[in-house]
Amino acid sequence: MAIVSSTYTVGVPQIDGRCYVVELHTDSTGQVHRVEYGPVGVIDYQAVMQARAAQIGNALADAEAESMYGA
Repeated sequence: MAIVSSTYTVGVPQIDGRCYVVELHTDSTGQVHRVEYGPVGVIDYQAVMQARAAQIGNALADAEAESMYGA
C-alpha cells in the first residue's frame, strides 16, 4: 500500500514563533493518516512530510505483507 498524496498545514505562530503542524497522508485505499506535531521552530516542513510519508508507506507495506504471509 502506498501513500498517494500528502499535505501539511502550519498553524498560527505562538508568541515565541514556534508553530504546530498537521500532516495528512492519504494511502492508495483512500484512508487518511493524520500526524500532528509541534510546537516547532523554523524547519523544512516539506522534507519532514516527505520523510514521514515514506515511513508510513513502509509501515503499511510491512503490515500488509505480515497479514498476507504471517510473521
